[in-house]
Amino acid sequence: MLDKKAKLKGIRDLGRGNYLLTLSSPEQARLVHPGQFVMLKCAPGIEESPLLRRPLSVFDIHRHPRTERPSGLDLLVKDVGPGTHRLVGLARGTEIAILGPQGRGFQSPPEMHNRVYVACLVAGGVGIAALYLLARSLISHDVKPVLFYGARNAADLVLRESFAALGIETHYATEDGTLGERGLVTAPLASFLEQRSRVGLRVYACGPWAMMKATHELAARHQVICEVSLEARMGCALGACLGCVVQGRDENGEERFLRVCQEGPVMDSRVVDWDRPPM
Repeated sequence: MLDKKAKLKGIRDLGRGNYLLTLSSPEQARLVHPGQFVMLKCAPGIEESPLLRRPLSVFDIHRHPRTERPSGLDLLVKDVGPGTHRLVGLARGTEIAILGPQGRGFQSPPEMHNRVYVACLVAGGVGIAALYLLARSLISHDVKPVLFYGARNAADLVLRESFAALGIETHYATEDGTLGERGLVTAPLASFLEQRSRVGLRVYACGPWAMMKATHELAARHQVICEVSLEARMGCALGACLGCVVQGRDENGEERFLRVCQEGPVMDSRVVDWDRPPM
């Protein structure tokens, strides 16, 4: 984990209050694993608001066009409050303090006990930010990713062209029916799981709590391992303040608290108490 100042190289307006920030930070880019996050400082001085940094999943790693070495990070930011509003309003060339990469990422194929052939990537809204690097990693290990991406409408399905460029199978769902299946993204996921063998299959999810809970329940019903990338309000992101804890259970069913910044953000969905969402 490094604490650096990175230059804002570009900002792309994706619509609906979503922006893709590109930061120049080669040292941090080299360390990133799929599913990890960074903490961005929104205001330059301690006397300015907001004081605390904001956690953001790393969407992609930029590489130098000639050497192919990591050169920077792409971060998906949704303008939802004073901190993110300041970030998306910064001018190109501005230096931003960035801490990371942090947290536990997704398990890679070489780390798995059983061979995985197909991976269901389930995203809701800006939860898509955690899954692009994972999709690329899976492809590099000869695992077939299948994307299930849901949102309120087609305009909220941001960055789907990045996944389309990978040539992977995709299933979209929108609540208003403007793209893909009308309804929740767990509907096409349920159909997919019912139609194929669970051998060599794994599920990964990131999005709203209710979506991930439903995804966990589907995976458990079909006896498929599911990893979820959790979101939580963070103070220090170092495990000290305990501001990002969620409730879970150990192998004996005993309750325990899990720090999203340390034991997560990626966790086995079976350890999370889905009946107790974070505050």
